[in-house]
Amino acid sequence: MSEDANIALARRLLGAFEAGDEHVVDELIHPAHRDHGVRDGAPGPEGVRQAIRWAHDTFAERRIVPEDIIASGDRVVARIRVSAIPVGDLCGIAAAGRRLEVEHIHIWRIAACRLVEHWMVRDDLTALRQLGGAEGREP
Repeated sequence: MSEDANIALARRLLGAFEAGDEHVVDELIHPAHRDHGVRDGAPGPEGVRQAIRWAHDTFAERRIVPEDIIASGDRVVARIRVSAIPVGDLCGIAAAGRRLEVEHIHIWRIAACRLVEHWMVRDDLTALRQLGGAEGREP
C-alpha cells in the first residue's frame, strides 16, 4: 500500500473509535493483529472491538483530533488529541462530568492492507489530574 493509503487506514480506525463503530474492524484489522499497548485485551480483531466498546461505554462526547499523521513504509504514526467526558468512575475517581483532554501517540504496522500491530503512549497523568486524582493539581 502507498503511504497515503496507510494514513487513510489509520484515520478510519481513529474515526471508528470516535464514533464507537466496531463494524469496520474486520475490514481494518488483520486477523493476526497484536496490540502491544494493551495488557489484558483479546488478540486480533476481537481485541480492537473490545477497545472500541470500552471507549464508547466509558466516554461520552468523544472527539479525536489528529494533530500529526506520518507514514513511512509499512508504519503510520499519529499524534492525536482526545477529548471526552468520562461516564461514571474512571480509575476509581468519580468523573463528575469533567471533560478530559489528553494527547496520545499511536504507531501502527500495516500488512496485507490492514493494521497488524499497534503501540501507543498516553498521557494518563494529565487525565488523572483533570479528574481530580494525583492530588488534583495541574503542574
